[in-house]
Amino acid sequence: MKQNKNPSWAVALCGMAVAFSVVLMLLGAILPVAMFIAPALGGILIAVVQAECGARPAWTAYAAASVLGVLLVPDKETALFFVALLGYYPLVKPWFDRLRPAVLRVGAKLLLCNGAVAVLYGVLLLLFPVAESEALETAALVLGAVTLLIGNVAFLLLDRALANLMRVYKLLWQPRLHRMLGRR
Repeated sequence: MKQNKNPSWAVALCGMAVAFSVVLMLLGAILPVAMFIAPALGGILIAVVQAECGARPAWTAYAAASVLGVLLVPDKETALFFVALLGYYPLVKPWFDRLRPAVLRVGAKLLLCNGAVAVLYGVLLLLFPVAESEALETAALVLGAVTLLIGNVAFLLLDRALANLMRVYKLLWQPRLHRMLGRR
């Protein structure tokens, strides 16, 4: 963890990341196309907090954004995707990236993704049961399998994009941010 001489800088950064994460989740509730993109972008902001301030402030920012998202965002599915997977994944990604061989690493990441999605929708179906119909049951299974496959591909793309975005942040934006704020 980085030692900051001015802890108010870390608190301000965490507060801004939490606020922007909640605003992005609200945007995801307004624009249906951004339902999964908005919480993923919020998770990237939490990753920036981890890069600047360390793990403990980043987990605190994730917890605060999760609570505020669940309380304030009208589309609970967007907020719950942040809570269940997309908000904390950037924080646990470095642990997964240490796994060798690559097949084990990708398998563990997909296991986390599928497990989180299964728990999320399992809880939602327990809280909000759906009337059963044989005709709809088969269609729902096929559509669910296709959606899960597409979700796995999207998650692997997010994983790769997160690695590239954090590399760009470290090389390009972090020095500019530090220079602008007078931090060395």
